[in-house]
Amino acid sequence: MEHVEPPNETNDILQQIANLNVAENEPEITSLLKRVRLLLTQGSANQETLAKNVRFAQFVQSVVFNPIVRAQEPTLHNVTLQVLANSVVNNKSTQEAIWKTHGAQISEQVSATPLGSSNNILLMIMYNIYLGLGAHVVSNQVVFEACVRLWRAIIETESNYNFEYLHFLLEHYIVEHGRSCVQCYQRLATVEERIAFLDYVTHYLRENSPNGVLHNLLLQYIAKEFRMKSDCILRETMKLRHELHPREVHTLLRIIASASGSEKYAKIYADDQSLFINVSSLLRCVVAAGKEPNGVGSLDKPMTKLEEVALTSNIAADYESKVSFELKTLLVRCTANLLYENAANRGYAVDTQLLPALLECTVMDARNPLMREWSILAIRNACVNCPEAQQIIAGLTMQGSAPNDILSELNLDMGALRITDRQQ
Repeated sequence: MEHVEPPNETNDILQQIANLNVAENEPEITSLLKRVRLLLTQGSANQETLAKNVRFAQFVQSVVFNPIVRAQEPTLHNVTLQVLANSVVNNKSTQEAIWKTHGAQISEQVSATPLGSSNNILLMIMYNIYLGLGAHVVSNQVVFEACVRLWRAIIETESNYNFEYLHFLLEHYIVEHGRSCVQCYQRLATVEERIAFLDYVTHYLRENSPNGVLHNLLLQYIAKEFRMKSDCILRETMKLRHELHPREVHTLLRIIASASGSEKYAKIYADDQSLFINVSSLLRCVVAAGKEPNGVGSLDKPMTKLEEVALTSNIAADYESKVSFELKTLLVRCTANLLYENAANRGYAVDTQLLPALLECTVMDARNPLMREWSILAIRNACVNCPEAQQIIAGLTMQGSAPNDILSELNLDMGALRITDRQQ
């Protein structure tokens, strides 16, 4: 039998595949694809043969990017994807050709549901091409948006699949390329996409930054965005442009609360006195708004009664999904972190009369889990090595435990601290 050179063998198999009907010859096509998959690992010539084959490119279009084939022939779909993935490994020539032919659909289908292994293979293809050719061929924005859409789909579908290449790509932005990350974030078109990205940053912090610390520029930008937009939370009307959406601001605050309490990131925010002033001012306003008869905007009064959290409560069951949920806790948590061993911020806390607002937060509130504990820590951090703050506390006198309906119903003899000025 005459010896066939590998590139010629690859070309012959590709022609056979192109000549077969997918619906009638699925097993035979899958077997041929597995042979091609192996040949592509044996040299760049085989990869280039595939990348230049127009008929096979048409086959890929009809199989990989066809939702019907994906649903009805998952094995064929995945093997075809694996062939495509092998064709771009360590080969800039084929990477450019494949991206030129299929790039737009690859980036679009990365987040297609149902989520599973095919999404991860598409990500792997994008990852190899992006790292191989750089942003001059594969746009930073295209890759960033594809990853954000996938993360959003993961949240919405509650998928547990491990999309390792998603983390590789997003960590490339948030850890190594902060400037590009900020620019891509600014160009996201919808509120939902912006919140999805911020949620990923929150997730990364929650996982204790497993693959490197977040870029300083990104964290500084997040603080800047929060300072610029935080006032929207207090607005009476919620008919806001997407740049001023309260849930986006809430998510920015969650990141600041997490980062400011971490040894890895605390120094980034320690010298940002304007951030502390903004957070503490917002806290005072939120505390005051909670005392209003009907609340202000989306801010709700504290839930301090068991009947309010019972199944028979007349309070809407979706209160945990509102922007007001956990808002005061996050503000108090940020305040506590920014006061820790920070003389400048302790001085601002005294000057702006923050301590009374913190004392107001020493109550149990179903809308603000752990607010009481964080407020005690904040008061402690404000008073350490600060005679002025200590004097403010010394000028208050205890009148017994303040009424707390939940604790009373549970027959617990404890509650929030009720204080009054001794001079009154």
